[in-house]
Amino acid sequence: MNSRQGDCFGVEPAVVRLSPANGRAYREPAHAALLALLAFILTSCHHAAPSKAPPSALAPDALVPSPRLIIGRVIATEIPQGFAFVELAADAPAAALVDGTELIARTPDLRETARLRASRYVRGRTLGTKIVGGQPAPGDEVVWLAP
Repeated sequence: MNSRQGDCFGVEPAVVRLSPANGRAYREPAHAALLALLAFILTSCHHAAPSKAPPSALAPDALVPSPRLIIGRVIATEIPQGFAFVELAADAPAAALVDGTELIARTPDLRETARLRASRYVRGRTLGTKIVGGQPAPGDEVVWLAP
């Protein structure tokens, strides 16, 4: 090979010749096969389907997430008037704040202390609730039973 012909990683460049039958240009068969193989490899990687893991059945003693979502904590109560004010958590779901939604106040050891009903009073991160039953105390967490 002389210095004028390029050497690309030790592979001879493709030689284009004219077909004696019709005068059109064609490449040597070895280079055409190499190009076809390269095109096949590059396109076949794109179409590989990801494998899906089979769904696994839960073990009988498996822990599952609670359907009760913490929406905040009681910050103040007005027992004679039947009101409790709840400081909302940053991730409190909007559906739990709808007027009339039933909420549960409980101690940190999960003892229920009161049943509350959400009102339309929402100011910033404070929700006004009506005490339906029980006696909530400041610091009780307020949970919502998600549907």
